[in-house]
Amino acid sequence: MSAAEGLNQQISIDPKDYEDCLGALEHQLIINGIKAEIRLHYIKFDGNGQPMVKALANMLYNQIIEYCISSRNRPEQLDSKQAAKLTKEARQLFRHPQVTDSSPDKTGEAGELLLYFLVESVLKAPQIVSKMELKTNHKDEVKGSDGIHAKYNEEEGIIEFYFGESKLYKSSSDAISAAIESIDQFHNIQMDEHEYTMVTKHFKYANEELKEAISSFIVHGKPGSNVRVNHACLIGYDFNGYNSLSGDSPKALLEDFLTKFLADGTRLTNLVQNKFDSFSKKHLFFDVFFIPFPSVVDFRNAFNEALD
Repeated sequence: MSAAEGLNQQISIDPKDYEDCLGALEHQLIINGIKAEIRLHYIKFDGNGQPMVKALANMLYNQIIEYCISSRNRPEQLDSKQAAKLTKEARQLFRHPQVTDSSPDKTGEAGELLLYFLVESVLKAPQIVSKMELKTNHKDEVKGSDGIHAKYNEEEGIIEFYFGESKLYKSSSDAISAAIESIDQFHNIQMDEHEYTMVTKHFKYANEELKEAISSFIVHGKPGSNVRVNHACLIGYDFNGYNSLSGDSPKALLEDFLTKFLADGTRLTNLVQNKFDSFSKKHLFFDVFFIPFPSVVDFRNAFNEALD
């Protein structure tokens, strides 16, 4: 195994955490004119037919050490005292305001953590820079993308970089527009060069051989010949379908939900297609995660409650 191939062994997410809280809906939806994978994911229902929003928020809270603090800055095996200390340090990096429709959470940190979780658990691309720990003030927002991940594509022999973009809005259309605009701006101001510099200066793992191998794929601040640039986008939105679900058992309720979600997937795909039709950077690759919420405000507050 080459040093670069060792990158794929750095995944920190337990697959069971995904399986406990989230599911994926198979579909035939496609985007034309650009390489974009549509991914429909959903929050599972409990035995009383309620979406497991708080369980998802609590599960994400349990990821904050891995998400916030580089492995090079902590012991490989944590005892209870070290875990408590690092959890406190990680919690202090988050802002957790009370969120309402009239006073939305502008930080988006709950969504960014959820996107991290999806990229690692679904795309199998480890986080390679812990941006949260680079904040000098917990009130600051992380600049640039909402996450930097990478994996070694064994079939093609290339490194795939994933830059994250998370938007949790009441309106799916607004979230899609904001995500595409942010990605367009990311490249217009050449923020990618700054992100690649972060990879070489703030590589998450203590393995110097791995760091040098990944850094060697970056040539003068740009991706080299064996690098593919991807954007992983999370679009979370309020889904009205929760208000009209019917079924006399949790299984029947889930089936009704999935039918409604699949129908909404067609609408979502058309919205994305319209945005990509006028998008100029069609050489980029995209993974677009859609997750419908009963209320994105309630999810953000559930996560903030877990932090508190």
